[in-house]
Amino acid sequence: MTTPACRYCSATLAELDSLMVHIRDLEHSRVFLLRDQTHRGRCIVLLKQHARELFELAPEVLAGFMQEVAQVAAAIAQLGDCDKVNYAIYGDLNEHIHMHLVPKTRGGPNWGQAFVLTQDAPLTLPAAEFQATLQKLQLLLQTA
Repeated sequence: MTTPACRYCSATLAELDSLMVHIRDLEHSRVFLLRDQTHRGRCIVLLKQHARELFELAPEVLAGFMQEVAQVAAAIAQLGDCDKVNYAIYGDLNEHIHMHLVPKTRGGPNWGQAFVLTQDAPLTLPAAEFQATLQKLQLLLQTA
């Protein structure tokens, strides 16, 4: 039995664009801003190399990836309006290590419970507002 091609290893930025927009590459990861902004600043940190499980990674890669996750979370928190960043790795359907970073606010969507991965009615920001969020994260991650 052959394993299907990994979506995150084979997709181009253009192919991912309907779901998420590339912010920047870091040493161990690629960072994307989700188009669904129900949780303002929600990002995915995608490991650059293919792996399905954290325990498959060399210690220095694991440490580097987690440091970059923390770096992105700090940038998201600096956007404002965030009481807590939630972190999630699933991989049931996309078997490639990637972490969802989901900023949450008291009284906001899913506060006090797990965030909803795919919203029934995703929040799409006006283009200028989305672009401003993207640029702010690019700047914060460039200077980190």
